[in-house]
Amino acid sequence: GLCLDISYVLQCIEISNSKCSKCTFWHSPNDNGTFCDKKAVWWVLLIVVVFAIIVMAVVITSIVCVVYFIEKKMRQKKTEKTRTLFKMSRSNIAFVSLGDDIVVNKTEVSFGQDVDVNTQQRELLCVGNISKHNIKIQITTKSATVEKYLLESNPKIIVLPSGEACEFEILLTLKCTTKMDESVLLVANSFTKRKPILKEIKITATSKLTTRLDPDELVEDKKLGEGSFGIVFKGMFRDSVVAIKKMKINTEDDSQKIEFEKEVEMLDKFRSEYIVHFYGAVFIPNKTCMVTEFAQYGSLQDLIKHKTSKEIDMKLRVKYMIDAAKGISYLHTNGILHRDIKPDNILIFSLDVNYNVNGKLTDFGSARNVNMMMTNMTFTKGIGTPVYMAPEVLNKEHYKKPADIYSLAITIYEVFGWSNAYPIETFKFPWKIAEFVMSGKRLQRKENIPEKLYQIIEKCWKQNPKERTTIIDLIDLIQREYNIL
Repeated sequence: GLCLDISYVLQCIEISNSKCSKCTFWHSPNDNGTFCDKKAVWWVLLIVVVFAIIVMAVVITSIVCVVYFIEKKMRQKKTEKTRTLFKMSRSNIAFVSLGDDIVVNKTEVSFGQDVDVNTQQRELLCVGNISKHNIKIQITTKSATVEKYLLESNPKIIVLPSGEACEFEILLTLKCTTKMDESVLLVANSFTKRKPILKEIKITATSKLTTRLDPDELVEDKKLGEGSFGIVFKGMFRDSVVAIKKMKINTEDDSQKIEFEKEVEMLDKFRSEYIVHFYGAVFIPNKTCMVTEFAQYGSLQDLIKHKTSKEIDMKLRVKYMIDAAKGISYLHTNGILHRDIKPDNILIFSLDVNYNVNGKLTDFGSARNVNMMMTNMTFTKGIGTPVYMAPEVLNKEHYKKPADIYSLAITIYEVFGWSNAYPIETFKFPWKIAEFVMSGKRLQRKENIPEKLYQIIEKCWKQNPKERTTIIDLIDLIQREYNIL
């Protein structure tokens, strides 16, 4: 029980009943009142925290405001560089009134003739304000969705002071071969009137003739057939009778669109009288199609199905095969495999043996044909048969031009024999054909196939691809037989 003076108890400022009852700020007496402990004051902490939050908020807000101000200034400078505002009184441009205090340097923007397709074109349009107050100007298309072209203006929107004009860039991209004769809307808001002022500006352009076709120039007639890739219609394109193949393409699948574009690009390069003429394609979503020349007699398969062997004599059948072989020769010379040679893909244009070109190749070289061929490997119901596939294709091996020669051999066998190569009675299931071919077996000569023509077929369907005759030698062999028939 030693008694101490208050001065000996640090931070103590008041004593009661021989105990420290009150301490200095940020301190508090212990339970016994013998000394002062440090103790945080909650309201001071609260004030400090709130103050810190306010300071941070002010700093962040200041930074955001400064950044926004800088960006706004940069945008303004960028806009000023891309737009041209000028005093009309200092310009020698002749303006025409559209009414409602709006003037323009021309009422029609013409991009001229032979405009490139899929390439952005640029023309200028000057719009002026002759009112005594500001007017907000905007150029827009009448329709929200335009399929055949893309039209933009730069600047997109601008406020014109009184007595000033702006030079608008009109940017046009034609998406297909077309003749454009449209009007765009010049929308003006005077701020003093409730309703915006609408004025029309005519836009004209005529594209070059390309393989990107205008769907409105195609007239569909009757349905000719349906395949795994689409529906084929007979129709008209300008003054020509054509076959319109509507494609089953998923417009949201970029890989399918790229594949389609590559195929069209390839078809556009072909220039051979033994290849079906390609007019072009429509690339607009939900209207995607290919347009080729129309074959009056359909495919060679149609002919086999609907005409007798007496109606189509052997000389004419040999002529069809010469034409098909010449078409394949053109492809092979250009480093392209057909990959899907069969009577269905040889179109017939004449039944007159003296006609220059009686048959032409179609449906070739596309990646879709390859993909379908690989799908066919399963030989499941409804997929297809391996009738025309070379042994190396059936074995899923790397294949080259000889694979086309094998497919042509089976086609020649069917055309010369005027019937299906593999009778259903003997080959009830597709895999029976695959087993037969892969084991090295081949079909026997039919009575209606001359011996010398059968020998030509034998040179084309050898098991070893390297032993098969080339397309050039094949044409020579068939031509000799044709000359003596």
